[in-house]
Amino acid sequence: MEGILLCAAIAVGMVLLAVVDRRREKKRLLLQVRKQWGNPGNTSPQEERLRTIGAYLSSLPKRENDIDNITWDDLDMGRVFTELNTTFSAVGEEYLFALLHRPEVSETMLAEFSERVRFFSEKTTKREELAVAFARMGKLRAISLYGYLSRISDVRPEKNARHYAAFLFYAAGLLCFFLGQNYVGIGVGVLLFTALYSILSYYKRKGEIEPYLLVFSYLVRWLQETKKLTKTEAAWEMPIAKDRERMKAAVATFANFRRASSLLTPASPTGSLLDMLMDYVRMLFHVDLIKFNSMYRFFREHQKEIDELFFVTGRLDAAIAVASYRCLKKEWCEPVLHEKGSVYLRTKEMAHPLLSNPVKNSIDARRPVLLTGSNASGKSTFLKMVAINAIFAQTIYTVLAQSYESRYVHVLSSMALRDDLLHGESYFIVEIKSLKRILDATSGETPVLCFIDEVLRGTNTAERIAASSRILADMARRNALVFAATHDLELTDILSAYYENYHFSEQIANGDVVFDYCLHPGKAMSRNAIRLLGMLSYPETIIRESERMVQRFLNTGDWEKL
Repeated sequence: MEGILLCAAIAVGMVLLAVVDRRREKKRLLLQVRKQWGNPGNTSPQEERLRTIGAYLSSLPKRENDIDNITWDDLDMGRVFTELNTTFSAVGEEYLFALLHRPEVSETMLAEFSERVRFFSEKTTKREELAVAFARMGKLRAISLYGYLSRISDVRPEKNARHYAAFLFYAAGLLCFFLGQNYVGIGVGVLLFTALYSILSYYKRKGEIEPYLLVFSYLVRWLQETKKLTKTEAAWEMPIAKDRERMKAAVATFANFRRASSLLTPASPTGSLLDMLMDYVRMLFHVDLIKFNSMYRFFREHQKEIDELFFVTGRLDAAIAVASYRCLKKEWCEPVLHEKGSVYLRTKEMAHPLLSNPVKNSIDARRPVLLTGSNASGKSTFLKMVAINAIFAQTIYTVLAQSYESRYVHVLSSMALRDDLLHGESYFIVEIKSLKRILDATSGETPVLCFIDEVLRGTNTAERIAASSRILADMARRNALVFAATHDLELTDILSAYYENYHFSEQIANGDVVFDYCLHPGKAMSRNAIRLLGMLSYPETIIRESERMVQRFLNTGDWEKL
């Protein structure tokens, strides 16, 4: 009797500890949610993570206006994503990554997303309620959730017979204790042998399916938290109420899937005392492997429902991240976008998202734009600023500017190119291929908004000016709005019939070159490369003779022989 009471007391104590632990976890997650609000995501290098979270993006149908790899790399969109990425769940993280790659070209999806962003910006309590649910789901740092879900058929199927056989051996060992003193030793031996075999076979099988077991554990937690999410106060308010029924339907499909799911997955992504004890139960009795095998068969038949749930919950978590980003940046606007008419872009006081104290610029581009200016004066930064914000406009419906108005466009760039050593291609070959893809894209239905930094920099001056002027003129005659930066001032005159000229300039103050990073109309009238040599203490003879040679060339058109 005393033994029974002791066991009952231990059981009650475990339950109470689990309840207390759950409440502490909720408080901890709420503090985390509040601390994260209005702050940047983890901006430290995350190259490995960026390579693992593209599976959901890869599963979506390709569209002609998707952001390609060249443009993504040119604009340093990996850093932009990490700053924006304050999502709390693996689902939200992968959805946001895909979202930034897939600009919309019509209002429907953008309007739905912006509704949710505005809701989370205005309803603090409701936002925190949902954010805590997403935080309970947690993230998968080393692998892609969708990647493993979509490759579940790669798992070697296994029957549960051998796992159930272990139960019989455990039962036989325990039975020996009731058969008399002579059988106790046999019972101990059977139990120890069965436990040892169970542990060894457990880790062998677990090693084969470790990532999938982790993903299934996450899937169960995701379903559990989504079910709770549908019962929150926030889920009954518009526009979240629109998602509630979709989430309920998807979760209902997996009702049997979730039954006894605690056998498979921890109650919390951070673990608890009860979870630690359950780890020993799983190791000895393989309850998680048994549950996994039954879930495996069920899941393969319901990929469609998983895709639906991924979209709905991922969009909500991503919308919270965008609302937080708006709070972080403070100065932003919702864009005005048009589906018809000539291609143009008009913006006021636009800022670069990756600069802590950016100089803001405005432009009303009805024709292609040719940028000139000194080295380090801000040309490339300006191009990237406009390009990133154009992507923002058609993905997260948030532009870091006072105002922004444009056609829906297909954003492409050719800026930070490098030699392709893997395929044995020189810089020039890589460059002309990059420009050709932009020319090809102009034949699509959506107007192209393209950004080109130093056209054909990989070849000699004469051929560069001749070919680049023809390429830029041809682009200007197509369904495109071109922003191009160049050091070749000759292009400003050659292309004057097609391009508006703008420039960045500098001032000399106390022997130093000072940039204002402000956009000015017209072409640049100064050069600063030789001045920069002086700032870095190059020999005075080099600087003086260089300036003299430049002046002679400008006067005569011939270069002096050395």
